[in-house]
Amino acid sequence: MTEPRNEEIVSEARPEMLKRLWLALSLLSGPLLALGLVWMAPPAGMSPAAWQVMALTLWMALWWVTEPVPIAVTALLPVAVLPLMGTSPIAEVAAPYANPLIFLFLGGFLLAEGIQRWGLHRRIALVVLKVSGHRPHQLVAGFMMATAGLSMWVSNTATAALMVPIGLSVLGLLERQGGVGASRNMALTLLLGIALAANIGGMGTLIGTPPNALLAGFMADNYGIEIGFAQWMLLAVPPAMLLLALAWWILTRLVYPLPRDVVPGVEQMLQEQAEDLGRMTRPERRVAVIFALVALAWVSRPLLQNLLPGLELTDAGIAVIGAILLFVTPARWKVRQFLLDWDSARHLPWGVLILVGGGLSLGTAIETSGLAATVAEGLAAFGGWPQWTLVGMVVVVVMLMSHVTSNTATAAAILPLTAALTVSLGASPLLLAVPVAMAASCAFMLPVATPPNAVVFGSGRLSVMEMVRAGALVSLAAVLIITMVLFALAMPVLGFGWASAG
Repeated sequence: MTEPRNEEIVSEARPEMLKRLWLALSLLSGPLLALGLVWMAPPAGMSPAAWQVMALTLWMALWWVTEPVPIAVTALLPVAVLPLMGTSPIAEVAAPYANPLIFLFLGGFLLAEGIQRWGLHRRIALVVLKVSGHRPHQLVAGFMMATAGLSMWVSNTATAALMVPIGLSVLGLLERQGGVGASRNMALTLLLGIALAANIGGMGTLIGTPPNALLAGFMADNYGIEIGFAQWMLLAVPPAMLLLALAWWILTRLVYPLPRDVVPGVEQMLQEQAEDLGRMTRPERRVAVIFALVALAWVSRPLLQNLLPGLELTDAGIAVIGAILLFVTPARWKVRQFLLDWDSARHLPWGVLILVGGGLSLGTAIETSGLAATVAEGLAAFGGWPQWTLVGMVVVVVMLMSHVTSNTATAAAILPLTAALTVSLGASPLLLAVPVAMAASCAFMLPVATPPNAVVFGSGRLSVMEMVRAGALVSLAAVLIITMVLFALAMPVLGFGWASAG
Protein backbone atom coordinates (compact mmCIF):
# COMPACT_ATOMS: atom_id res chain seq x y z
CA MET A 1 0.00 0.00 0.00
CA THR A 2 1.48 3.35 -1.05
CA GLU A 3 1.76 6.10 1.50
CA PRO A 4 0.28 9.52 0.66
CA ARG A 5 2.71 11.98 -0.83
CA ASN A 6 3.66 15.15 1.02
CA GLU A 7 1.77 17.27 -1.54
CA GLU A 8 -1.44 15.33 -0.86
CA ILE A 9 -1.07 15.72 2.91
CA VAL A 10 -0.54 19.47 2.52
CA SER A 11 -3.57 19.85 0.19
CA GLU A 12 -5.80 17.96 2.64
CA ALA A 13 -4.59 20.03 5.60
CA ARG A 14 -5.07 23.37 3.84
CA PRO A 15 -8.90 23.51 4.09
CA GLU A 16 -8.71 22.65 7.78
CA MET A 17 -6.18 25.43 8.34
CA LEU A 18 -8.42 27.90 6.50
CA LYS A 19 -11.37 26.87 8.67
CA ARG A 20 -9.36 27.45 11.83
CA LEU A 21 -8.14 30.81 10.56
CA TRP A 22 -11.70 31.86 9.68
CA LEU A 23 -12.95 30.76 13.11
CA ALA A 24 -10.20 32.75 14.85
CA LEU A 25 -10.91 35.85 12.76
CA SER A 26 -14.64 35.54 13.39
CA LEU A 27 -14.18 35.13 17.12
CA LEU A 28 -11.80 38.07 17.48
CA SER A 29 -13.27 40.54 14.98
CA GLY A 30 -16.43 41.23 16.98
CA PRO A 31 -14.95 42.03 20.41
CA LEU A 32 -11.92 43.82 18.93
CA LEU A 33 -14.15 46.04 16.81
CA ALA A 34 -16.34 46.79 19.84
CA LEU A 35 -13.33 47.61 22.04
CA GLY A 36 -11.86 49.85 19.36
CA LEU A 37 -15.10 51.81 19.05
CA VAL A 38 -15.54 52.15 22.82
CA TRP A 39 -11.99 53.55 23.19
CA MET A 40 -12.74 56.13 20.49
CA ALA A 41 -14.66 59.29 21.26
CA PRO A 42 -18.28 59.14 20.05
CA PRO A 43 -19.17 61.19 16.98
CA ALA A 44 -20.57 64.66 17.46
CA GLY A 45 -24.20 64.58 18.53
CA MET A 46 -24.08 61.00 19.84
CA SER A 47 -24.10 60.22 23.54
CA PRO A 48 -21.50 57.86 25.06
CA ALA A 49 -24.27 55.36 25.91
CA ALA A 50 -25.50 55.33 22.30
CA TRP A 51 -21.91 54.84 21.08
CA GLN A 52 -21.43 51.89 23.43
CA VAL A 53 -24.65 50.29 22.23
CA MET A 54 -23.51 50.83 18.64
CA ALA A 55 -20.30 48.94 19.45
CA LEU A 56 -22.27 46.06 20.96
CA THR A 57 -24.69 46.00 18.01
CA LEU A 58 -21.84 45.66 15.52
CA TRP A 59 -20.23 42.94 17.63
CA MET A 60 -23.48 40.97 17.74
CA ALA A 61 -24.11 41.53 14.02
CA LEU A 62 -20.66 40.17 13.14
CA TRP A 63 -21.11 37.11 15.30
CA TRP A 64 -24.64 36.51 14.03
CA VAL A 65 -23.42 36.61 10.41
CA THR A 66 -20.20 34.58 10.84
CA GLU A 67 -21.48 32.29 13.66
CA PRO A 68 -18.20 31.52 15.47
CA VAL A 69 -20.45 30.67 18.44
CA PRO A 70 -24.13 29.56 18.42
CA ILE A 71 -26.43 32.49 17.66
CA ALA A 72 -28.22 32.01 20.99
CA VAL A 73 -24.89 32.57 22.78
CA THR A 74 -24.46 35.83 20.86
CA ALA A 75 -27.94 36.82 22.07
CA LEU A 76 -26.65 36.69 25.67
CA LEU A 77 -24.08 39.44 25.06
CA PRO A 78 -26.37 42.31 26.24
CA VAL A 79 -26.60 40.71 29.70
CA ALA A 80 -22.82 40.30 29.86
CA VAL A 81 -21.66 43.56 28.28
CA LEU A 82 -24.12 46.40 28.89
CA PRO A 83 -23.93 46.34 32.72
CA LEU A 84 -20.11 46.10 32.55
CA MET A 85 -19.95 49.25 30.45
CA GLY A 86 -22.38 51.03 32.75
CA THR A 87 -24.78 51.55 29.85
CA SER A 88 -27.79 49.90 31.49
CA PRO A 89 -28.46 48.19 34.84
CA ILE A 90 -28.72 44.41 34.82
CA ALA A 91 -32.42 44.42 35.75
CA GLU A 92 -33.24 46.55 32.70
CA VAL A 93 -31.09 44.45 30.37
CA ALA A 94 -32.41 41.09 31.63
CA ALA A 95 -36.11 42.01 31.70
CA PRO A 96 -36.73 41.45 27.95
CA TYR A 97 -35.62 37.81 28.29
CA ALA A 98 -38.80 37.29 30.37
CA ASN A 99 -41.06 39.25 28.01
CA PRO A 100 -44.59 37.78 27.83
CA LEU A 101 -43.93 36.90 24.18
CA ILE A 102 -41.18 34.52 25.34
CA PHE A 103 -43.83 32.59 27.28
CA LEU A 104 -46.15 32.66 24.27
CA PHE A 105 -43.40 31.00 22.28
CA LEU A 106 -42.62 28.57 25.09
CA GLY A 107 -46.26 27.51 25.31
CA GLY A 108 -46.41 27.17 21.53
CA PHE A 109 -43.29 25.00 21.50
CA LEU A 110 -44.75 22.72 24.19
CA LEU A 111 -48.04 22.38 22.30
CA ALA A 112 -46.10 21.53 19.15
CA GLU A 113 -44.07 18.94 21.06
CA GLY A 114 -47.28 17.29 22.25
CA ILE A 115 -48.66 17.22 18.71
CA GLN A 116 -45.47 15.64 17.37
CA ARG A 117 -45.09 13.18 20.25
CA TRP A 118 -48.36 11.45 19.43
CA GLY A 119 -48.14 11.72 15.61
CA LEU A 120 -51.10 14.08 15.21
CA HIS A 121 -49.17 16.27 12.76
CA ARG A 122 -48.54 13.32 10.44
CA ARG A 123 -52.22 12.37 10.46
CA ILE A 124 -53.20 15.96 9.61
CA ALA A 125 -50.72 16.01 6.72
CA LEU A 126 -52.02 12.73 5.29
CA VAL A 127 -55.64 13.90 5.50
CA VAL A 128 -54.81 17.02 3.50
CA LEU A 129 -52.93 14.98 0.91
CA LYS A 130 -55.78 12.48 0.53
CA VAL A 131 -58.26 15.24 -0.38
CA SER A 132 -55.87 17.22 -2.59
CA GLY A 133 -56.26 15.15 -5.74
CA HIS A 134 -54.11 12.81 -7.80
CA ARG A 135 -52.76 15.01 -10.56
CA PRO A 136 -49.17 16.27 -10.25
CA HIS A 137 -50.06 19.93 -9.68
CA GLN A 138 -52.77 18.92 -7.19
CA LEU A 139 -50.31 16.78 -5.25
CA VAL A 140 -47.89 19.70 -5.01
CA ALA A 141 -50.73 21.94 -3.84
CA GLY A 142 -51.70 19.38 -1.20
CA PHE A 143 -48.15 19.14 0.11
CA MET A 144 -47.83 22.92 0.24
CA MET A 145 -51.16 23.40 2.04
CA ALA A 146 -50.35 20.72 4.61
CA THR A 147 -46.86 22.12 5.17
CA ALA A 148 -48.02 25.74 5.48
CA GLY A 149 -50.88 24.82 7.80
CA LEU A 150 -48.61 22.87 10.13
CA SER A 151 -45.85 25.50 10.16
CA MET A 152 -48.31 28.07 11.50
CA TRP A 153 -48.37 26.11 14.76
CA VAL A 154 -45.35 23.78 14.67
CA SER A 155 -41.72 24.75 14.09
CA ASN A 156 -41.10 25.18 10.37
CA THR A 157 -37.98 23.04 10.75
CA ALA A 158 -39.98 20.19 12.30
CA THR A 159 -42.67 20.59 9.65
CA ALA A 160 -40.12 20.32 6.83
CA ALA A 161 -38.46 17.35 8.54
CA LEU A 162 -41.87 15.64 8.66
CA MET A 163 -43.01 16.44 5.12
CA VAL A 164 -39.78 15.71 3.21
CA PRO A 165 -39.79 11.94 3.99
CA ILE A 166 -43.47 11.76 3.02
CA GLY A 167 -42.65 13.65 -0.17
CA LEU A 168 -39.73 11.38 -0.98
CA SER A 169 -41.91 8.29 -0.50
CA VAL A 170 -44.49 9.76 -2.89
CA LEU A 171 -41.73 10.55 -5.40
CA GLY A 172 -40.41 7.00 -5.10
CA LEU A 173 -43.85 5.63 -5.96
CA LEU A 174 -44.26 8.02 -8.89
CA GLU A 175 -40.84 7.14 -10.26
CA ARG A 176 -41.67 3.44 -10.10
CA GLN A 177 -44.90 4.15 -12.00
CA GLY A 178 -42.96 6.04 -14.67
CA GLY A 179 -44.45 8.74 -16.89
CA VAL A 180 -44.99 12.23 -15.54
CA GLY A 181 -44.36 11.07 -11.99
CA ALA A 182 -40.76 10.24 -12.83
CA SER A 183 -40.02 13.64 -14.36
CA ARG A 184 -37.38 15.95 -12.95
CA ASN A 185 -39.91 18.77 -12.62
CA MET A 186 -42.13 16.67 -10.37
CA ALA A 187 -39.33 16.16 -7.85
CA LEU A 188 -38.30 19.82 -7.97
CA THR A 189 -41.80 21.25 -7.54
CA LEU A 190 -42.71 18.86 -4.72
CA LEU A 191 -39.54 19.43 -2.67
CA LEU A 192 -39.26 23.15 -3.32
CA GLY A 193 -42.96 23.49 -2.55
CA ILE A 194 -42.34 22.00 0.90
CA ALA A 195 -39.49 24.46 1.60
CA LEU A 196 -41.42 27.49 0.40
CA ALA A 197 -44.60 26.53 2.25
CA ALA A 198 -42.76 25.89 5.53
CA ASN A 199 -41.35 29.41 5.41
CA ILE A 200 -44.55 31.09 4.23
CA GLY A 201 -46.82 29.32 6.74
CA GLY A 202 -44.83 30.64 9.67
CA MET A 203 -45.84 34.19 8.73
CA GLY A 204 -49.45 33.51 9.71
CA THR A 205 -49.26 33.42 13.53
CA LEU A 206 -47.25 35.06 16.30
CA ILE A 207 -45.79 31.67 17.24
CA GLY A 208 -45.14 30.64 13.64
CA THR A 209 -41.71 32.25 13.47
CA PRO A 210 -39.59 34.25 15.94
CA PRO A 211 -39.58 37.59 14.01
CA ASN A 212 -43.37 37.85 14.49
CA ALA A 213 -43.05 37.45 18.26
CA LEU A 214 -40.07 39.79 18.26
CA LEU A 215 -42.13 42.50 16.56
CA ALA A 216 -45.00 42.12 19.04
CA GLY A 217 -42.68 42.17 22.05
CA PHE A 218 -40.66 45.13 20.78
CA MET A 219 -43.74 47.23 20.08
CA ALA A 220 -45.27 46.44 23.48
CA ASP A 221 -42.05 47.21 25.38
CA ASN A 222 -41.00 50.38 23.59
CA TYR A 223 -44.16 51.96 22.20
CA GLY A 224 -47.01 50.50 24.25
CA ILE A 225 -48.59 49.01 21.11
CA GLU A 226 -50.24 45.63 21.72
CA ILE A 227 -50.58 43.22 18.81
CA GLY A 228 -52.96 40.37 19.69
CA PHE A 229 -52.83 36.84 18.33
CA ALA A 230 -56.10 37.26 16.41
CA GLN A 231 -55.02 40.68 15.14
CA TRP A 232 -51.85 39.26 13.68
CA MET A 233 -53.68 36.36 12.05
CA LEU A 234 -56.19 38.76 10.50
CA LEU A 235 -53.28 40.75 9.13
CA ALA A 236 -50.85 37.98 8.14
CA VAL A 237 -52.91 34.96 7.06
CA PRO A 238 -54.35 36.57 3.87
CA PRO A 239 -50.95 37.59 2.44
CA ALA A 240 -49.48 34.24 3.46
CA MET A 241 -52.27 32.43 1.59
CA LEU A 242 -51.84 34.68 -1.44
CA LEU A 243 -48.07 34.18 -1.45
CA LEU A 244 -48.55 30.42 -1.05
CA ALA A 245 -50.88 30.33 -4.06
CA LEU A 246 -48.47 32.43 -6.13
CA ALA A 247 -45.53 30.23 -5.10
CA TRP A 248 -47.49 27.15 -6.23
CA TRP A 249 -48.34 28.78 -9.57
CA ILE A 250 -44.74 29.93 -10.11
CA LEU A 251 -43.43 26.43 -9.38
CA THR A 252 -45.93 24.32 -11.32
CA ARG A 253 -46.72 26.63 -14.23
CA LEU A 254 -43.78 28.98 -14.76
CA VAL A 255 -40.44 27.62 -13.52
CA TYR A 256 -40.90 23.83 -13.52
CA PRO A 257 -44.22 23.29 -15.34
CA LEU A 258 -46.19 20.11 -14.72
CA PRO A 259 -48.74 18.37 -16.96
CA ARG A 260 -52.27 17.73 -15.73
CA ASP A 261 -52.34 13.94 -16.19
CA VAL A 262 -53.65 11.71 -13.42
CA VAL A 263 -50.87 9.80 -11.63
CA PRO A 264 -51.95 6.26 -10.72
CA GLY A 265 -51.08 4.63 -7.41
CA VAL A 266 -50.93 7.75 -5.23
CA GLU A 267 -54.26 7.15 -3.53
CA GLN A 268 -53.29 3.59 -2.67
CA MET A 269 -49.94 4.68 -1.22
CA LEU A 270 -51.51 7.38 0.96
CA GLN A 271 -54.11 4.84 2.10
CA GLU A 272 -51.34 2.45 3.09
CA GLN A 273 -49.59 5.17 5.12
CA ALA A 274 -52.87 6.04 6.82
CA GLU A 275 -53.39 2.35 7.67
CA ASP A 276 -49.89 2.24 9.15
CA LEU A 277 -50.95 5.01 11.51
CA GLY A 278 -54.06 3.07 12.47
CA ARG A 279 -57.08 4.55 14.17
CA MET A 280 -56.74 7.80 16.04
CA THR A 281 -55.53 6.95 19.54
CA ARG A 282 -56.92 8.36 22.76
CA PRO A 283 -53.80 10.48 23.43
CA GLU A 284 -54.04 11.91 19.91
CA ARG A 285 -57.66 12.88 20.46
CA ARG A 286 -56.84 14.55 23.78
CA VAL A 287 -53.96 16.51 22.27
CA ALA A 288 -56.22 17.57 19.40
CA VAL A 289 -58.88 18.81 21.84
CA ILE A 290 -56.37 20.84 23.89
CA PHE A 291 -54.81 22.30 20.76
CA ALA A 292 -58.23 23.23 19.34
CA LEU A 293 -59.25 24.90 22.61
CA VAL A 294 -56.02 26.91 22.75
CA ALA A 295 -56.36 28.04 19.12
CA LEU A 296 -60.01 28.96 19.72
CA ALA A 297 -59.07 30.95 22.84
CA TRP A 298 -56.35 32.81 20.94
CA VAL A 299 -58.71 33.76 18.15
CA SER A 300 -61.65 34.67 20.41
CA ARG A 301 -59.71 36.42 23.20
CA PRO A 302 -61.09 39.93 22.45
CA LEU A 303 -64.64 38.55 22.58
CA LEU A 304 -63.94 36.67 25.83
CA GLN A 305 -62.55 39.81 27.44
CA ASN A 306 -65.64 41.78 26.43
CA LEU A 307 -67.90 39.09 27.89
CA LEU A 308 -65.83 38.80 31.08
CA PRO A 309 -64.31 42.25 31.68
CA GLY A 310 -62.67 41.21 34.96
CA LEU A 311 -60.76 38.37 33.28
CA GLU A 312 -57.08 39.14 32.64
CA LEU A 313 -56.58 36.92 29.61
CA THR A 314 -53.42 37.13 27.50
CA ASP A 315 -52.11 35.19 24.52
CA ALA A 316 -49.05 34.12 26.54
CA GLY A 317 -51.26 33.00 29.43
CA ILE A 318 -53.43 30.94 27.09
CA ALA A 319 -50.35 29.24 25.62
CA VAL A 320 -48.97 28.37 29.07
CA ILE A 321 -52.37 27.08 30.25
CA GLY A 322 -52.50 24.81 27.20
CA ALA A 323 -48.96 23.59 27.85
CA ILE A 324 -49.75 22.83 31.51
CA LEU A 325 -52.84 20.88 30.44
CA LEU A 326 -50.59 18.62 28.38
CA PHE A 327 -48.51 17.85 31.48
CA VAL A 328 -51.54 17.06 33.67
CA THR A 329 -53.76 15.24 31.14
CA PRO A 330 -53.14 11.48 31.22
CA ALA A 331 -52.30 9.61 28.06
CA ARG A 332 -52.30 6.17 29.72
CA TRP A 333 -53.34 6.49 33.35
CA LYS A 334 -52.50 2.90 34.31
CA VAL A 335 -48.82 3.43 33.58
CA ARG A 336 -48.92 7.05 34.81
CA GLN A 337 -48.05 8.44 31.39
CA PHE A 338 -49.17 11.96 30.49
CA LEU A 339 -49.53 13.71 27.15
CA LEU A 340 -46.24 15.50 27.78
CA ASP A 341 -43.37 14.95 30.19
CA TRP A 342 -40.21 16.87 30.94
CA ASP A 343 -38.00 14.42 29.06
CA SER A 344 -39.91 15.38 25.90
CA ALA A 345 -39.71 19.08 26.78
CA ARG A 346 -35.92 18.89 26.89
CA HIS A 347 -35.94 18.68 23.10
CA LEU A 348 -37.49 22.13 22.74
CA PRO A 349 -35.47 24.77 20.84
CA TRP A 350 -34.54 26.66 23.99
CA GLY A 351 -31.96 28.62 22.02
CA VAL A 352 -34.74 30.33 20.06
CA LEU A 353 -36.22 31.69 23.31
CA ILE A 354 -32.83 33.14 24.27
CA LEU A 355 -32.40 34.51 20.75
CA VAL A 356 -35.75 36.32 20.88
CA GLY A 357 -34.94 37.63 24.36
CA GLY A 358 -31.54 38.86 23.22
CA GLY A 359 -33.09 40.61 20.25
CA LEU A 360 -35.62 42.34 22.50
CA SER A 361 -32.88 43.34 24.97
CA LEU A 362 -30.71 44.79 22.20
CA GLY A 363 -33.72 46.63 20.78
CA THR A 364 -34.52 48.15 24.16
CA ALA A 365 -30.91 49.30 24.57
CA ILE A 366 -30.90 50.83 21.09
CA GLU A 367 -34.06 52.78 21.98
CA THR A 368 -33.22 53.90 25.52
CA SER A 369 -29.61 54.87 24.77
CA GLY A 370 -30.67 57.30 22.04
CA LEU A 371 -28.94 55.33 19.30
CA ALA A 372 -32.19 54.73 17.41
CA ALA A 373 -32.97 58.46 17.36
CA THR A 374 -29.45 59.28 16.15
CA VAL A 375 -29.60 56.72 13.35
CA ALA A 376 -33.09 57.89 12.43
CA GLU A 377 -31.75 61.42 11.95
CA GLY A 378 -29.12 60.04 9.60
CA LEU A 379 -31.79 58.14 7.67
CA ALA A 380 -34.11 61.15 7.46
CA ALA A 381 -33.02 61.71 3.85
CA PHE A 382 -35.10 58.67 2.91
CA GLY A 383 -38.20 60.37 4.34
CA GLY A 384 -38.71 62.23 1.09
CA TRP A 385 -39.03 59.01 -0.87
CA PRO A 386 -42.46 57.84 -2.05
CA GLN A 387 -44.19 55.71 0.57
CA TRP A 388 -44.24 52.47 -1.40
CA THR A 389 -40.59 52.91 -2.41
CA LEU A 390 -39.47 53.23 1.21
CA VAL A 391 -41.44 50.14 2.25
CA GLY A 392 -40.17 48.17 -0.75
CA MET A 393 -36.55 49.12 -0.01
CA VAL A 394 -36.85 47.93 3.60
CA VAL A 395 -38.44 44.65 2.49
CA VAL A 396 -35.68 43.96 -0.05
CA VAL A 397 -32.89 44.77 2.44
CA VAL A 398 -34.38 42.52 5.13
CA MET A 399 -34.96 39.66 2.70
CA LEU A 400 -31.36 39.82 1.46
CA MET A 401 -29.99 39.97 5.02
CA SER A 402 -32.11 36.97 6.03
CA HIS A 403 -30.31 34.90 3.41
CA VAL A 404 -26.96 35.29 5.14
CA THR A 405 -27.94 35.41 8.82
CA SER A 406 -30.72 34.29 11.13
CA ASN A 407 -34.08 35.87 10.32
CA THR A 408 -34.54 36.60 14.03
CA ALA A 409 -31.15 38.28 14.21
CA THR A 410 -32.00 40.33 11.13
CA ALA A 411 -35.31 41.45 12.63
CA ALA A 412 -33.63 42.24 15.97
CA ALA A 413 -31.08 44.49 14.28
CA ILE A 414 -33.44 46.27 11.88
CA LEU A 415 -36.66 46.73 13.90
CA PRO A 416 -35.41 49.46 16.29
CA LEU A 417 -33.89 51.47 13.44
CA THR A 418 -36.92 51.38 11.15
CA ALA A 419 -39.27 52.13 14.06
CA ALA A 420 -37.21 55.16 15.07
CA LEU A 421 -37.07 56.36 11.46
CA THR A 422 -40.85 56.29 11.00
CA VAL A 423 -41.46 57.99 14.35
CA SER A 424 -39.03 60.76 13.35
CA LEU A 425 -41.11 61.22 10.19
CA GLY A 426 -44.27 61.65 12.27
CA ALA A 427 -45.65 58.20 11.44
CA SER A 428 -46.42 55.07 13.43
CA PRO A 429 -43.45 52.79 14.28
CA LEU A 430 -45.51 49.95 12.80
CA LEU A 431 -45.21 51.44 9.33
CA LEU A 432 -41.86 49.80 8.54
CA ALA A 433 -41.73 47.36 11.47
CA VAL A 434 -44.54 45.17 10.10
CA PRO A 435 -42.81 44.74 6.70
CA VAL A 436 -39.54 43.91 8.51
CA ALA A 437 -41.16 41.03 10.42
CA MET A 438 -42.90 39.67 7.32
CA ALA A 439 -39.88 40.02 5.03
CA ALA A 440 -37.63 38.22 7.52
CA SER A 441 -39.58 35.01 6.80
CA CYS A 442 -39.10 35.30 3.03
CA ALA A 443 -35.61 33.88 2.55
CA PHE A 444 -36.35 31.48 -0.29
CA MET A 445 -33.26 31.39 -2.50
CA LEU A 446 -30.38 29.66 -0.69
CA PRO A 447 -30.11 26.34 1.21
CA VAL A 448 -28.39 28.10 4.12
CA ALA A 449 -31.05 30.80 4.38
CA THR A 450 -33.53 28.85 6.56
CA PRO A 451 -33.66 25.38 8.15
CA PRO A 452 -36.53 24.21 5.84
CA ASN A 453 -34.41 25.12 2.82
CA ALA A 454 -31.52 23.13 4.29
CA VAL A 455 -33.74 20.12 5.07
CA VAL A 456 -35.06 20.04 1.50
CA PHE A 457 -31.61 20.58 -0.01
CA GLY A 458 -30.31 17.76 2.17
CA SER A 459 -32.50 15.33 0.21
CA GLY A 460 -29.90 15.53 -2.57
CA ARG A 461 -32.60 15.87 -5.21
CA LEU A 462 -31.95 19.47 -6.30
CA SER A 463 -29.11 21.91 -6.90
CA VAL A 464 -28.48 25.37 -5.49
CA MET A 465 -29.24 27.07 -8.80
CA GLU A 466 -32.55 25.22 -9.10
CA MET A 467 -33.51 26.58 -5.68
CA VAL A 468 -32.31 30.09 -6.59
CA ARG A 469 -34.27 30.05 -9.86
CA ALA A 470 -37.59 29.38 -8.14
CA GLY A 471 -36.82 31.32 -4.96
CA ALA A 472 -35.92 34.54 -6.78
CA LEU A 473 -39.33 34.76 -8.46
CA VAL A 474 -41.19 33.93 -5.26
CA SER A 475 -39.10 36.56 -3.44
CA LEU A 476 -40.10 39.16 -6.02
CA ALA A 477 -43.75 38.22 -5.51
CA ALA A 478 -43.24 38.53 -1.74
CA VAL A 479 -41.89 42.09 -2.09
CA LEU A 480 -45.00 43.13 -4.02
CA ILE A 481 -47.44 41.34 -1.71
CA ILE A 482 -45.93 42.66 1.55
CA THR A 483 -45.90 46.20 0.19
CA MET A 484 -49.51 46.02 -0.98
CA VAL A 485 -50.72 44.33 2.19
CA LEU A 486 -49.21 47.04 4.36
CA PHE A 487 -51.36 49.72 2.76
CA ALA A 488 -54.48 47.63 2.09
CA LEU A 489 -54.69 45.55 5.28
CA ALA A 490 -52.12 46.35 7.97
CA MET A 491 -53.12 49.97 8.40
CA PRO A 492 -56.86 49.23 8.93
CA VAL A 493 -56.27 46.14 11.12
CA LEU A 494 -53.63 47.70 13.39
CA GLY A 495 -55.07 51.20 13.18
CA PHE A 496 -52.19 53.27 11.92
CA GLY A 497 -51.25 55.37 8.91
CA TRP A 498 -48.70 57.84 7.63
CA ALA A 499 -50.29 60.71 9.47
CA SER A 500 -50.54 58.91 12.83
CA ALA A 501 -47.81 59.41 15.33
CA GLY A 502 -47.88 55.92 16.85
